[in-house]
Amino acid sequence: MKWNIRETDADIRLMAEVLKINPVVARILANRGVRSKNSGIRFLSPAKRFMHDSRRMLGMEVAAGLVLDGIESGRKFTIYGDYDADGICATVIMLKALRGLGAACDYYIPDRESEGYGMNMAAVESLADADILITVDNGIAAAPEIERAKSLGMTVIIIDHHEPPTIEDGGGFREVLPMADAIVDPKQTGCDYPFDSLCAAGLCYKFAKLIYEMSEAAFVMNNDLLIFAMIATFCDVVDLVDENRLIAANGLALMRGNFFENIGLKALVKARNLNYNEIRAYDIGFILGPCINATGRLDSARLGVELFMAEDDAETLANRLVELNEERKALTADVVEKTLEELSKNELDKVLVIHIPDMHESIAGIVAGRIKDALHRPTIVLTDGAAAAKGSARSIEGYNIFEEMQKCRDLFMRFGGHAMAAGVTLDAANIAELRIRLNADCVLDESDFVPSLLIDSEMDADEITFELAQNLEKLGPFGKGNRKPTFVTREIFTETCEIIGKSGDTMRITFRTEEGRKIYGVAFKSVEKFANALEGRYSDEIIEGFLSRSIRNLTVKMDIAYHLEINEWNGNKNLQIVIADFKL
Repeated sequence: MKWNIRETDADIRLMAEVLKINPVVARILANRGVRSKNSGIRFLSPAKRFMHDSRRMLGMEVAAGLVLDGIESGRKFTIYGDYDADGICATVIMLKALRGLGAACDYYIPDRESEGYGMNMAAVESLADADILITVDNGIAAAPEIERAKSLGMTVIIIDHHEPPTIEDGGGFREVLPMADAIVDPKQTGCDYPFDSLCAAGLCYKFAKLIYEMSEAAFVMNNDLLIFAMIATFCDVVDLVDENRLIAANGLALMRGNFFENIGLKALVKARNLNYNEIRAYDIGFILGPCINATGRLDSARLGVELFMAEDDAETLANRLVELNEERKALTADVVEKTLEELSKNELDKVLVIHIPDMHESIAGIVAGRIKDALHRPTIVLTDGAAAAKGSARSIEGYNIFEEMQKCRDLFMRFGGHAMAAGVTLDAANIAELRIRLNADCVLDESDFVPSLLIDSEMDADEITFELAQNLEKLGPFGKGNRKPTFVTREIFTETCEIIGKSGDTMRITFRTEEGRKIYGVAFKSVEKFANALEGRYSDEIIEGFLSRSIRNLTVKMDIAYHLEINEWNGNKNLQIVIADFKL
C-alpha cells in the first residue's frame, strides 16, 4: 500500500488560533478544503440552520404546489419507490409527510428480481387509479413509463438524484428528461442549487419540510424524518460534505439521544443489540443499513416500509430483517470466495467483467464491491436474470465507470448510475463484447491498481492523546467524502503483539513511547502480513508461538499509519488507535 502524505500551504498556526482548535485539527480542516473562519465554524458545528433554501432547487416549489393542491382537493397519491435503503427511507419519509397532512397515500416498490430497478409499464398500469404519482429514487430515466402514466390521467412528480439520461447530439451528449409535471433532481440542467449530491431520502426530507412550511403546518415529524434521511445518507454512500454532512451529523445526534418515536426503527435497533448512546456511523452503515437493504435483496422491500410505518408491535418484522441479512451475508461470502479463487488462476483484466450465471442477482452489487476492494480494480458482476443478464458495477478512484459504460450503451437494454457505481441490464450474448470494449479503451496502468492511503499528517508518539481523539470527533461523522483522519508515526516500539478474536486475523498491539507511556492499538486482517514481516527478525519457534497465541511479548520497531478512536465499552471510554497499515 502506498502512503501519500498530504502537503498544505495553509497557515495552520493562524487557523488554530482563529478557530481556537488543536493545530492537528486545523491541518485536517485545511486538507478538507476548509480555509475560512466561517467555513471552519460551519464544519465544526454542523447545525441544521446552515441548510440551503429548498426553493432554490429547480422544480421543488412547483412540485410542492402540486402536492398541496392535490391534498386540498382530496386526490389520491401513490409513491413509487425503490428497493434499496435509500429508496425505502425516501418512501417512508414521503408516506409519513403526506399522511401527516391528511393525504390519502399508498406506495409501490418494484420487486428486484421480477421487475428490476425503476419504473415498468405493467406497474404503472396497475397504479391507474392514482391521481398523483410521485417517484422517489427513480423516474429520471423513465420517459416511456412517465408518458404512459400521463396518458392514464396521472399528475407525475419525479424526485430523483441520479444522472439524467442523455443522447448523442452533434458530437456531444444532450440531456433528455421525461415529460413529468414537475422534476426535482439537482443534477438536471438549469438547476443552480448549491449542492447536487443529496441522496433521494435527503431530497424527500427537504421536500417534506417545504410542503409543511408552505401549508403553515407544524413539522411535527421533523426528528423521525431527519433520522431516515440520515440512515439513507450513510447507506447510499454519498459524499459526507455540505448538506449531506448536516443531515448525517444532526440525524445521528437525534438517534444517539433517542429523540425519535418510530416504533419500527426502535425495534430494529433492539434486534441488533445496539445502544442508542453509543451508535456510530459504522452502526448505521454496516449493521442497521444492511438489514434494511436485505429486504429488497432476498424478499420484498415492502417489509422495510411496513416496519418503519408500524404503529404497534414491530419486533417480528425487525427480527425478520435481521434473519434476511444473515442469509444475505452467507450467500455473499460464498460467492466472493469462489470468484476470487477463480480469478487468481489467470492474469487480471484492467476492468473486471465477471459473469456468474447462477448467482442470486440481488447480491451482484455487494459482490462487485468486495471484489473491487480485494483487487482494487473496476469491477462489473453480472448474472442471468429471467429475461436478460443483470448486474452492478463498482469502481476505484480515477475511473468514472458511468462515463466509460456510457460509451458502450448500445450493448445495454437498461443502464444507469454515477462515477463510482452503476446498474445494468443486457443480453448475455453482449457480455464478452462489453469486456473487450471496456478494456480496450481503459487508460489505467499498474500504479492505479495499488491501493493508496492518504495521510493527513505525521505525528510524534507523544501527540497521540485522548484529548486529540476527542477533538477529532468534532470533524465527524466520517465516511465517503469526509474520511477518517489518518496519521503516520514512525519508529515506535511494540511491547506486546497478540492475536485476538475467533477469526484469528486481528492483532491487538501495545506500543511504548520513549517516555514509557502505553498506547493501545488494534490491527484488523493483519496477522499474516505481520508474521511474514517477522521472518528474519525472530526464530521460527517464536513466530510459531505468536501464531499459536502462546507468545505475545514481541518487541519490534514499526512505522504505523492509523486512525485515532475513542473506544466505548460498558460506559468506559479509552483511547485506541486503529492501524490501517504498518511497516517493520
